[in-house]
Amino acid sequence: MLISVNSRNLMPDRDERVLLLKWIVALLVPVVAFTFVWSGEEIVNQVFLSIFSPDANSYDTLTIIQATIFIVLFYASVIALAGYAIAADSGRQSILGLWLDVLVFVLVPLLLIVWTSNLLIGLTLCAIVWPVYFYVRKLVRKALHYTPHPPPVPLKDLKVFDAQQQTALMRRAVVGGFWFATAFAVVSLIADIIFFLTGPFPTMLLIWVILRTILLPIVGYFLGHLGSAMALRRTLTAKTNGNGNGDGRNGTKKVSSRVSRRRQLQSLSSSRAQEESKDLVPNDLPLRSNGAQRFYLTILVAFVLFYPVLDPILFGPGTAGRLSGYGDAGYYIILALGLNIVVGFAGLLDLGYVAFFAIGAYAWGLIGSTQFTALTNIPVNPQIWPWLFWPMLAGAALIAVFWGVVLGVPTLRLRGDYLAIVTLGFGEIIPIFFLELDKYTNGTNGIPGVYSPAFPGIANWSSFTPVPYYYLILALIALLIFVNIRLRDSRLGRAWVAIREDEIAASSSGINLVNTKLFAFGAGAFFAGIAGAYHAAKLGVVSPDNFSPQDSTIYLAMVVIGGLGSIPGVIVGAFAVYALNLFVLAQLDAIASDPSNFLHGILQIFPSFTFGDIRNLIFGIILVIVMIFRPEGLIPSARRRRELHHAETETVEVGALDPLPGSGEFEAVVRVE
Repeated sequence: MLISVNSRNLMPDRDERVLLLKWIVALLVPVVAFTFVWSGEEIVNQVFLSIFSPDANSYDTLTIIQATIFIVLFYASVIALAGYAIAADSGRQSILGLWLDVLVFVLVPLLLIVWTSNLLIGLTLCAIVWPVYFYVRKLVRKALHYTPHPPPVPLKDLKVFDAQQQTALMRRAVVGGFWFATAFAVVSLIADIIFFLTGPFPTMLLIWVILRTILLPIVGYFLGHLGSAMALRRTLTAKTNGNGNGDGRNGTKKVSSRVSRRRQLQSLSSSRAQEESKDLVPNDLPLRSNGAQRFYLTILVAFVLFYPVLDPILFGPGTAGRLSGYGDAGYYIILALGLNIVVGFAGLLDLGYVAFFAIGAYAWGLIGSTQFTALTNIPVNPQIWPWLFWPMLAGAALIAVFWGVVLGVPTLRLRGDYLAIVTLGFGEIIPIFFLELDKYTNGTNGIPGVYSPAFPGIANWSSFTPVPYYYLILALIALLIFVNIRLRDSRLGRAWVAIREDEIAASSSGINLVNTKLFAFGAGAFFAGIAGAYHAAKLGVVSPDNFSPQDSTIYLAMVVIGGLGSIPGVIVGAFAVYALNLFVLAQLDAIASDPSNFLHGILQIFPSFTFGDIRNLIFGIILVIVMIFRPEGLIPSARRRRELHHAETETVEVGALDPLPGSGEFEAVVRVE
């Protein structure tokens, strides 16, 4: 449904002015920080100069096209988010609370990334800032006896929107998008005028400044409609008949959809019903709702997809090294997704997951290298052999599945500690097994010269550039996330969850424990086999030093810290553990060697001290702190969150069998006459 909004309707009333001020300040500050403090303005200017003055541009055409798409998606998503938030806001969240949340969770990460000039280090420092903020906020609220959020609206009082209220909601979204874009246009105009008067500013860019100032309010008007559409999808509406009337006689509207929705909510437990209703519009926390997450996801996908182009603009030299590091982080994400199936979905503790990773790496290492010729005397054509990577990617995964089933068979009757010991032993045996096969795996020397995969249009993606590997790992992660979601929502996924909750009850319900557990081990091993084949191709060598049995603990920490059973949680957990343990803590000695760094003073006091000696100690302390203050993980699944936080609030409904037989209540319930 579309509405026409004239210039008079774009003028906010008194109540809307406060709401507009609240959200414009909240969203405009981080956007301005990205635009002028970071390199957002530089990206925009380079795009403009490439169009009107190609000779003054230092970037190639493909780079400019990708940067243009990112800029358009970024600013369009933020403007539409402003319209959605203003339309969906119930007005019950305080202005100060909203501004503090945006400051801590959006502006602080941006400033830390700019300050460190490194994406991983900046985000890792947030892991220190955010717990401190949570702790201080808790103390302040306790001292002031402050309740952070009002009590939830009872299900019977949920607001149902009629046609007039829907029109008013759409108007709020359009007004919000228009005025947010106008405010951003004014701020950008003032900043560009200052740049023009105080420093070198190409005259050609004045054309862009004028165009942007005129176009942004117009674009904001139309993007406000997008925000309103997202808000309307999350409202309870009273639908009418095909002739526009509810009963065909007096024009009253039929509220069957309202009744149906309420019945759905009432069929759930009280805690889950409140969770479902929190996402409806009006919303107390619109920035945390599912509607806002759609805009976040758009920005995230655009940033990740075009990151190789944006990295040199945002961070300067060293793009190749950073992309290579993100490629390594990618296979950790795949490993975490696979282990989440075994541990998070099925509840089977696996401490030998590194074995399947090693199996996948050696599978491609033995086939996709000159070692194949040494073992079979079959000549290998270096121009043709790299094409075998693609079928062997699935082949390595299937080989890992076979060994996953082999591991699962003797553990079918084991649970808890006993299962952990057996899987730990398997993880110890497999790396040693490959190490001792000197004739086939070259023992401690490993398998060198592993071929990189071939792909049409790419002449050679060896170690010269990490960009192809970056996009390959992105494609693999996207594919495996889709597979993970389908498995989670399938009958097999529900069977895994049933086994995790209560194995005896699951068996009594008709679930085949043998097949279900074997599928869990096989699915987890499938993911690890793909990660191993990718790792071998990217590294170019398969060495037994890369598969330590202690790595299984790191993989398990990714799943637990991210959130058991939560797909976005384990992705964040894998990235966080990689950044912290294998990037930040591993470089503490190099950072401390810089005389300008404050850590250098520790080396002056203790000359023989190295951070490498206490690296595992620091990492262990961080794990303990996270588990104390966030036992459900960084992004827990809804089921896990309810188990840890809402179990005590569940109300017990009195049923017919609760009163004692023979009592008056019993006779009243069963209607004994």
